[in-house]
Amino acid sequence: MVPPFIVQAGMSTEDYQQKNSHYVKKRIDKQPAGLNFYEYRWPVKENGQVRVEAGNASFVIPNVLSTVGILDAERPEAGIYDFGINSGFTSEEFIEHDLARTTMMNHLNSLIVAGWKPYYRYFSSPRLLGKQSFEFAIEDGFYSPDPTYTPTLEEWMKLEFGGVWSFYYQDNFLEVSFDRNSRFLKATEPGVYLVTHKLISRDEKGRSLYQGEERDKWQSLWSETVKEYKSKRYEKEVELIQQGYRINTRYVEPKIHPDDPVEPDNVDELLAIIEQHAIE
Repeated sequence: MVPPFIVQAGMSTEDYQQKNSHYVKKRIDKQPAGLNFYEYRWPVKENGQVRVEAGNASFVIPNVLSTVGILDAERPEAGIYDFGINSGFTSEEFIEHDLARTTMMNHLNSLIVAGWKPYYRYFSSPRLLGKQSFEFAIEDGFYSPDPTYTPTLEEWMKLEFGGVWSFYYQDNFLEVSFDRNSRFLKATEPGVYLVTHKLISRDEKGRSLYQGEERDKWQSLWSETVKEYKSKRYEKEVELIQQGYRINTRYVEPKIHPDDPVEPDNVDELLAIIEQHAIE
């Protein structure tokens, strides 16, 4: 059997080529903007396997269609910092929606067991758990709900634009998401899904908050940016508290910048309200 295709956030191009030497049809697309795309597509009906290397939290993705890694030619020392892996839930095109639901939730649970921790993005994302997190995700398609909560089939189908769950483990950040073919949306009939795993390095996670030239200055800009985002998060949480939500104050932020955890000033009143409505 051909071994799994190996991806690792920040891996060097040499490691990429060596560890995947069995895959001779790998393609490198070099763009004028300075980004090189390392691509591999499996032949039709020959879906492959990708192993995500992350120490003790490594895992294998089955039924893979393609994978693309990104390297900044001006920063080769950062390695291939971003990988996107597209797959299906099964080797078949169609799958019952309820089976897609349980397959996804079982996969997310296996990630948690392996050591991946849920991640609340800094973009003012409120720290919610359980059913409340999923209800909020239905309203806000960019929100990452609690991966330990298994939605009902009705809730699952309400994720109109698909769902996204975010995790971190040491220097690795992972998003697991799906897209659902809009032509097959009846819950009682099979659907078609595309599952995407996006793996990025810690450095790229910090840089991703910025555009253009600011990306290279992210470490000097980080503290003020995070203070602004966290202030918005706390304001949103207080707003949601008034609607009956409770807040997961036990959440531990990942350390992205050496100064983390960064906290904003003048939010004592907001934090006091949040603590009064924290999940026990």
